[in-house]
Amino acid sequence: MNSAVEEPNSVIDIRKNRLRSNLLLELYQSGDTSINKMARLFHASIPSATGIVNELMREGWITETGTGPARAGRPPVLYGLNSKKYLNLIMDINRHDTHLVIFDLHNQIIVKRKVDIKLDDSSTFLEELFKETDIFLKFHDIPYSKLWGIGVSMPGLINSTQGVNLTYLNLTPPGVPLVAYLKKHFNLPVCLFNDTKATTIGEHRFGYAVNKSQVLTINIDWGVGLGILLNGEVFNGASGFAGELGHIQVKPDGLLCHCGKIGCLDTITSALALIRQAKEGIKNGRATILSQIVDGNLDLLETSHIIEAVHAGDEFSIDLLSTVGTELGKGLATAVHLFNPEVIIVGGLLAEAGPFISNPIEQAINKYCLSDFKNTLSLHISKLGPKARLLGTQAHLFEHLIVKEFS
Repeated sequence: MNSAVEEPNSVIDIRKNRLRSNLLLELYQSGDTSINKMARLFHASIPSATGIVNELMREGWITETGTGPARAGRPPVLYGLNSKKYLNLIMDINRHDTHLVIFDLHNQIIVKRKVDIKLDDSSTFLEELFKETDIFLKFHDIPYSKLWGIGVSMPGLINSTQGVNLTYLNLTPPGVPLVAYLKKHFNLPVCLFNDTKATTIGEHRFGYAVNKSQVLTINIDWGVGLGILLNGEVFNGASGFAGELGHIQVKPDGLLCHCGKIGCLDTITSALALIRQAKEGIKNGRATILSQIVDGNLDLLETSHIIEAVHAGDEFSIDLLSTVGTELGKGLATAVHLFNPEVIIVGGLLAEAGPFISNPIEQAINKYCLSDFKNTLSLHISKLGPKARLLGTQAHLFEHLIVKEFS
């Protein structure tokens, strides 16, 4: 008898919690709205929607934010997320440095700090990260109790379901998933996400991919990653590894890649490859202002110096980026034939070169793609830049935590 009585209440509670989580997700993604619109969106009655809004207001999730335009009669009251309900910590990790960022629930950056910790496949990396995170939070007077969760974006073969990064297995003790290790240390929910997939979500929620369903994002960083949006959802593949464009072989007699394979696209188009090619050209006597920019110390050469030289009209640097862009375009042409996207968005370190990298990419796509694939295809340099990755990690974390909160 008891189970028969409890089941209807259980169904009602499940539906109610689903409405609550969907409402908060809608407010997060679309901004302030009225009760009437909420009711229409979620096929609920106005009294039901009002009851849920009142509950969420009592719990501190949402607040009145003002009034909207009136079509007739009184203007509707608008409701939005309470930005102060929680803060989230985003750890944006790459091979060169790490950024620690605090977001509120309105996606506003409260504080951020760049720390000079390079991603290294050893336990010392996390020791340094924990230390720097404690310093960062204490300096800004943010207790861990104020944090809702932690979002981590980083390169590598990441299985988010299992919470592991198979490219960097030595960060934690043997057999301990990275997410489990971070959760134990911080005593907070943790979401681990591949950096390129985080960028794809950021572009889809807030950038050139808004309202698009079929999108490719190319992340030209220390490696080359491809983000794939299919039917409005990030495509992960069976284990979460889909999109490793940088590890398709393009030169069978090429250089050894850090992955152990020969001639990967990474070896000729990544930021590391660009720096190596620049140094080789300078040593072979190519005329360039790059040596002046680094005061003759080629060990200091970075992609930012090459991009600086490009914008100054340095022919050698322009040629370097043109070659990189052409090779990337060839690789992307294959992806275009596979996925038939409507938009390609270029991001990462080399995207700062603007048309000097996007033009050769576009020309190569035009050359190597069937014409019918290009008729509805556009290519853009990301307008969000590095913030796309931060916003994508924040969005992924928020959506995960909301579902968990009301499950």
